[in-house]
Parts: sequence; structure tokens; C-alpha cells
Amino acid sequence: MKEFQLIDGKTFDREWLYNLYQNAMKPCIEATWGWNEEFQNNGFDNNLKPTDWKIINDGIERIGGFVLKEGNDHLWLEMIIIKPEYRQKGIGRRVLTYIQSIAKEKSSPLRLSVIKANPVKPFYLKLGFCQYDEDDSFYKMQWHS
Repeated sequence: MKEFQLIDGKTFDREWLYNLYQNAMKPCIEATWGWNEEFQNNGFDNNLKPTDWKIINDGIERIGGFVLKEGNDHLWLEMIIIKPEYRQKGIGRRVLTYIQSIAKEKSSPLRLSVIKANPVKPFYLKLGFCQYDEDDSFYKMQWHS
């Protein structure tokens, strides 16, 4: 896959997006706090509304998505998920490079948190992110253009 399309998430994408979230995040969340389905459903609906998502499409099917929020002095990457069968193919890197270009255009740092049980920290380090803080559960990372 050389390119991808971004489609604005719609209310009717909620079930697909929640399944994407659950498949990707459940192992990390379970390992960190335990998985409570009602809590996760409510948290998803309150913090990751379908209309906040950009859905990544390869021209044939939906292969992932991300939520990018704008703060006062930075951009916040709330979530980025690529379906398992599309990982390790450079898609995440290309999407994150695109997101970094948005941050660069806005002259804003790009920040995110990584659950410590999620093995993606090296991915972000390779793309120029630095860890600026951490707590018991998260690494907090930032990228500057």
C-alpha cells in the first residue's frame, strides 16, 4: 500500500471503531488495570466519539483510524490503531508522518501517551518522539518539528 485515504468518522462507524479499539487495546488495558466492559464502553463513548476519528482506508477497506485533538499549545494524538493484519507494513509510519506534518504546519508539538503494557514505545522513538514524563501506567511522549 503506497497511499491511504482518510475518511471522517460517522456515528454509524461506532461499532466498527469500538471493535478496532477493543481488539487493539484490550490486552494492554487488561494487563494494566483489568478490562471492565461497561467502563470501556462508556469511556469510549465519552472520549473517542466516532465523529472525532479519521478512518484510514486503503482504497478497498477500513484498516485503522486515529483521533487527533488540538490543545492550547500542542496537538494530542489520543489514539492511533491499525488493524493487526496491516501492521508491520509501514502504514502506521506513513500515517504518523502525515500527523507530524500537521503539527509542523501548526508549529505545535505533538504529544501522546503510551500504556506501558503496549510495546509501541520504540516505534515512536524511531519517529523522533522523546519521552518527557511517565507515571505508573503511561509513558508521555512528545515530538517537535
